Amino acid sequence: MLLHGMPTSSWLYRNIAPVLAREGLRVVVPDMLGFGASAKPSDPLAYAFSSQADRLLALMTHLGIPRWIQVVHDLGGPWTWEIADRSPQVLRGLVIMNTTAYVDGFRPPAMMKIARGPLGPVMAFLMRNGLTGPSQVRSLLRQMTRCREHLTAEVVEGHWRPLSEGTTHAFLSFARAFPWWYQQFERYQAALKRLSIPAATIWGRHDKVLDAAKLPDQFARDLEIPPSRRFRLDAGHFLQEDRPGEVAEILTSFARSI
Repeated sequence: MLLHGMPTSSWLYRNIAPVLAREGLRVVVPDMLGFGASAKPSDPLAYAFSSQADRLLALMTHLGIPRWIQVVHDLGGPWTWEIADRSPQVLRGLVIMNTTAYVDGFRPPAMMKIARGPLGPVMAFLMRNGLTGPSQVRSLLRQMTRCREHLTAEVVEGHWRPLSEGTTHAFLSFARAFPWWYQQFERYQAALKRLSIPAATIWGRHDKVLDAAKLPDQFARDLEIPPSRRFRLDAGHFLQEDRPGEVAEILTSFARSI
């Protein structure tokens, strides 16, 4: 399973999933509720982390897949830590990309603080509006990637379109849940320490929010990840945009090794 974060969708893996499939791997790339082509309810309770985790479990039950390798990025991490805490038996392997369960090394972007306050709805309007939204998304991608030549109009459109359709509801819900999320870090770390499965980290070393010098090592410590399964790429936060070929190669090798 290739799991996106926020404010992205399965579109983030469009250059990775086909490569894995050609290598003979079964690939599941969902759009979580509120993202991509999924429904986008306005009720903030719909986006509770535990509910998102339950939807992933229900999806895999529906597909008849009892255990799988979970590949997580960004907000996909916390949704997965909920699974690790409550249903760890379904995880056959874990690959962690630019997310967190730790305070040290995490520098929340300023937009999260703005989104929690009275200007949050204004920010959401600017993100979904057809006049300002694409430029907002382009600016975000430029800040969070290394290979800006990859950011064509088609790429920007693919990331912006779900926002215009209502992903801003999920964005505001997460921003307002930020203090609660911080309080879960201790629980998430305990869940990760209890896991006894193969794991790997793949990190964009130029991420301005999630420090490559600190966070991967904390995951490696708690999951007992050997050096041979710790990768740092010349990429930003969205390493799937910067280095899709390298990410696909690492994921293929990892899947075949466990």
